Amino acid sequence: MKRLAHKIFISSFYVCAFCLPLLIPSWHGKLLVLLGLVWILLLNKDGFIKLFKDNLFFIFVLLLLLAALTGLFFSTNNKSGFATIESLIPLLVLSFITFSSSKIIESKVIRYSLSSFVAGVIALNLVSLFFISYDLWDPINLQSNIILANNAIVKIHPVFLSLYISFCIFFLVDQFFPLDTANRAKTGWILFSLVILIVYLVWINSRTGIFSFFAGAIFYTFYKFQKKYRIVSLLFLIAILLLIVIIPFSRERFVNAPLRVIRGDASEITNDRNTYTLVARKQILDCSIELLKGPEFFYGYGTGDFRDEIRKCYQEKGYTYAYEQNLDSHNEYFAQLHRHGIIGLTFFLMLLIIPFRYALKHRSSLLAVFIILFAFTALFENVFSAQKGVTFFALICPLLMLLAKQQSRVELPEERSS
Repeated sequence: MKRLAHKIFISSFYVCAFCLPLLIPSWHGKLLVLLGLVWILLLNKDGFIKLFKDNLFFIFVLLLLLAALTGLFFSTNNKSGFATIESLIPLLVLSFITFSSSKIIESKVIRYSLSSFVAGVIALNLVSLFFISYDLWDPINLQSNIILANNAIVKIHPVFLSLYISFCIFFLVDQFFPLDTANRAKTGWILFSLVILIVYLVWINSRTGIFSFFAGAIFYTFYKFQKKYRIVSLLFLIAILLLIVIIPFSRERFVNAPLRVIRGDASEITNDRNTYTLVARKQILDCSIELLKGPEFFYGYGTGDFRDEIRKCYQEKGYTYAYEQNLDSHNEYFAQLHRHGIIGLTFFLMLLIIPFRYALKHRSSLLAVFIILFAFTALFENVFSAQKGVTFFALICPLLMLLAKQQSRVELPEERSS
């Protein structure tokens, strides 16, 4: 009976990993309930004790949630406050389930779970082709068409889809390179998957997604590779960069639009999406800094009120577009400062620093690059305010931490024998 429960639990992990990219955010809670019900069959007192005794990551998850609960007491917008807490629940539940089941979730299970996630991301991208009715190579409609296509399947922001794709690319490279050319079928599927992922990363054309990918790729290249592999990796990155600059719609978004904003040739009122989003981000940054000039820098405005406060700033400064669209800070570091002050920011940073140090300690380049991708994306989006962001982090980060520890246990004896 216990063995059957183990198999069901592991299978549910594969299902959750595959379905995560394909489900709309409101279904993420149902996914957690499914996984939680199976996990109840495996309750283990020793797992609970070890979870609280040895796991700093989980302790800071609890502290961040406690800060959010405390912030409710001095918030007037309780609806927004409860929505914020609801978005943090997957972080608590998934990390709790994963770490407390560390004896069951072996390295093979983790790899299959991550492979299932990759399969889910590729499936989402391929299915989206059926929802595109315009010319695929029309440079004017290219990005908007693929975004609309993915929204027809699942409500996912281009930044989060780009984050998924970038992680999948690094996972395939980390697990399967250099390729075993003797197994042609496996090599073919890996190369096919990489081509699909890279094409969609450029096609989605998210500035944040591309910058995050390059930040992670540069670190990964110098940390993971040596000699000829490092040179090949750098040449590959240069080729992608040239592709982005050469393609008309990418050059307009990554080069021409930023130059117009820097020169002051762009205004808020424009139909050019490449330009007005940059202007809006400048206004958001202005008000985000403005909100930190008072004592709220230390304790914040409360879990639910920071969005109302930044909107007041938009109105006072005459930022019409940002005010009408009710834009948030588009930066998780500012969002934590606005909600909970320096205390909340510290807790959030620890959730990034602890896994990154863990990755360096156990020499896990995949975990390290995952944190870099997530930390860089957090500079441009409120990653813990969206279910697509927090569930992704909550599912993948604990799995990679377990994988890093299990891999180091295998490698160390081999090093001693050599």
